[in-house]
Amino acid sequence: MDVERIQKVNNLAIDLMKQGLASDREEAIAKAEQIFKERDTEDYANIRQTMDNSQQKEPQQASENVLSQDEIKNILHKNKEFIVKTFKEMQEKIDYFEREMSFLKSKVNSIGPKVREVVTNEVPPPVQESQPVTQETTQNQQQPPAQQQNGTNNHPRSGNYAENDVSIEKFFYMGNK
Repeated sequence: MDVERIQKVNNLAIDLMKQGLASDREEAIAKAEQIFKERDTEDYANIRQTMDNSQQKEPQQASENVLSQDEIKNILHKNKEFIVKTFKEMQEKIDYFEREMSFLKSKVNSIGPKVREVVTNEVPPPVQESQPVTQETTQNQQQPPAQQQNGTNNHPRSGNYAENDVSIEKFFYMGNK
């Protein structure tokens, strides 16, 4: 027995005792089990009858659902038209994307340097526009090239700076100047 059935039997037995239909607990449980067995057999009989009825109706429905040859041809023709239309749409999309890719490839090739040029360092240096003259730029230009290549240029972050490079006036603006 499963737990639900046991709980139902116990609840029914308690109800039978409250209503005075059973004298003690064991008699109430026996009557409750008998009632549930009768219900189970009735349910089983109903299920069996429903299955028999459905099996008898299925052959009748199968004969009613048979399609004629014309209906089948019509359905197949509609399916064929739909598939052909879908394939044509997909082919148009593929053609569009191929044209778009070739356009983008030609645009990239005309703009950027070629891979061979980048790898072999044959790319001409980019044209530098006039840069604003700053104190750092002038210091870098005044230093000898050997010092710039070694990385020992005077940059404030490296710690090589003078008191004039950093002043409170540069950080705090008090106005009127």
